[in-house]
Amino acid sequence: MQEGEDWDSDYESGNFKHWEPIPPSPEISALVASGSIKKDAEILDVGCGGGLDAIFLAQIGFSVAGIDVSRKALEIARDRSKKAGVRVDWLRGSTLDLPIESEALDWVTDRGLFHLIEDSERPKYSSEVFRVLKPNGHLLIRGASEESSAERFNPITESAVAKFFGKSKWDRGRVVPIPLFSSAGVIDGRIAILKKL
Repeated sequence: MQEGEDWDSDYESGNFKHWEPIPPSPEISALVASGSIKKDAEILDVGCGGGLDAIFLAQIGFSVAGIDVSRKALEIARDRSKKAGVRVDWLRGSTLDLPIESEALDWVTDRGLFHLIEDSERPKYSSEVFRVLKPNGHLLIRGASEESSAERFNPITESAVAKFFGKSKWDRGRVVPIPLFSSAGVIDGRIAILKKL
């Protein structure tokens, strides 16, 4: 996974639009509309980038934090949330060492972070997300499929989810296809929703 300074150069140059969602993310909208995300939910957007998903969630009334390793991404996110007139707690740090109390969150949402994490670091990702979620809390993962991964991504697959989110700790839904839309187009993605037992 790239370090914060590496991501800063992408955000400073404006070379980040191709991975930003076109808000609102249809999958998040569907979860909210279905009542799957309760009105009083505490939500963390990991790898939040420029903050569009977190801002959307704050706009519809949720308590939201966003975390990213990139200082510049968080500057963009802060500016956007001010312009939108919403409060989001922006945190600089790594999802592999979350600066959040244990069992504090109802949902963790991830659009495009898990597919950047190498297998050697995925156990730490899983354990940190598990730690900060309340019992019965949920993790939403969205990222590249094997078909769209090439060399850049470590894809989201059934076997990866099974390997890093064991049945003794997680109730795992199926990994299913989803288009991931951005201003640069669409990639073939995968989505999984997991619940902490």
